[in-house]
Amino acid sequence: MLNPLFYFSKFPILKRVLPSIVKKLSKAFNLKVKVKRNNVYFLLNLKNQHDRALLFSPDYEPEQINFLVNEIYHQSDFSTFIDIGACIGFYTLSIASKCPGISNIYSFEPNKNNYLCLEKNLELNVGIFNKTNLYNYGLSNVNSSKKLFTLKENDGAGGSILEYEGQYDQSKNAVSFDIDVKIGDESLDIKDKKIILKIDVERHEADVLRGLRNILTKNKCLIQIEIFENYLDEVESILKDYGYTKFHEIPHGYTINLSDFYYKNY
Repeated sequence: MLNPLFYFSKFPILKRVLPSIVKKLSKAFNLKVKVKRNNVYFLLNLKNQHDRALLFSPDYEPEQINFLVNEIYHQSDFSTFIDIGACIGFYTLSIASKCPGISNIYSFEPNKNNYLCLEKNLELNVGIFNKTNLYNYGLSNVNSSKKLFTLKENDGAGGSILEYEGQYDQSKNAVSFDIDVKIGDESLDIKDKKIILKIDVERHEADVLRGLRNILTKNKCLIQIEIFENYLDEVESILKDYGYTKFHEIPHGYTINLSDFYYKNY
């Protein structure tokens, strides 16, 4: 029913109006709609900011997805994909669909609502569900409980463990809730493999990497990691110590101090 909205939104007169209408309706009626992207199905919860964006777009981060897919095809020995900060599973399902040679997928998402959406999306795509391992916790350098901050209007999208410079204070309609985090090396036992990792954890990158030392040093890895400019030096210091070099960057168009950076150790 709602899929035609994607096409109607191309008209300038409707481009601004339709997303606002859908946002208001979704809050009142908890709207959900199934769409097909990258040859896989997603059940979108239109209360979620990321899901609404996908409804009105033919793709999500297509340049990043295509770059990873090309790397996987040019180096055919990749066997494993690790999605850290999987959200509703767009990377998980897209890489699984586009790269059948990837035989093992590990997806980590600490936000319970996002995790349930990820689980439902995998159930819509049976072949992918069978080779994907889901974890409803985040990765870090400790095993503990932490607060995850998010904005109510985003309904869980873009949540961060760091309460960054007042971004998530209550005056901005922010909320927080408890999540579990675990040391990556204790959750994954992988050696002598060729691995792709995508890390999108909203300023928690350094601690995620510290908890993955064994994974990142005992395997050949290509890492896509979203990093805010202020955190780049700390992240690169850790990766340099692990033997990684940066070889590519894709800036985000909506903010000047955020990019996806690419590193490898082979």
